Amino acid sequence: MKIGVIGAGGIGGTVGTLWAKAGHEVLFSSRNPDQLTDLVVTAGANTKAGTIAQATAFANVILLAVYYWTTDAAIAAGSLDEKILIDATNPYIREADKIIRVTDTSSGLELAAKVPNAKVVKAYNTLPTATFANEARRADPYALFYCGDDAPAKAIVAHLIADSGFAGVISANWSK
Repeated sequence: MKIGVIGAGGIGGTVGTLWAKAGHEVLFSSRNPDQLTDLVVTAGANTKAGTIAQATAFANVILLAVYYWTTDAAIAAGSLDEKILIDATNPYIREADKIIRVTDTSSGLELAAKVPNAKVVKAYNTLPTATFANEARRADPYALFYCGDDAPAKAIVAHLIADSGFAGVISANWSK
């Protein structure tokens, strides 16, 4: 499967590497793709780096792993129509050198409203980077929750969760 990763930091870089090592083709992207050389070398032969627009053109599955407050800029950089969009964001903002949770907000529902022609599945937002990096493929895998409204998209995400070494647990549907 061809997967584009928007935001190649802790979560995006780590999960994308797990997928590449499972045999998927991964294009890592960021605002500074020229800084992703080391990640591509570490992640292996199934990977390359590029712009966000290149990632969205390359893949039918996109992992959005950016800071919540940068989501709008990230999703504006390439077409997400008909893509499976895995949302790994959490609703936190930066204010006066502090990270503050945005209350009464679902970043997944917000994203689904902003990109109505994408198939949004919320996943990869409940475990820390260190768990993804150090605990994948355990005999007793960690549970990774996911939810969304599109059944075929959720089935693909469940497969990707297993490929990354975790046990997918469907948590709910939502209404757009």
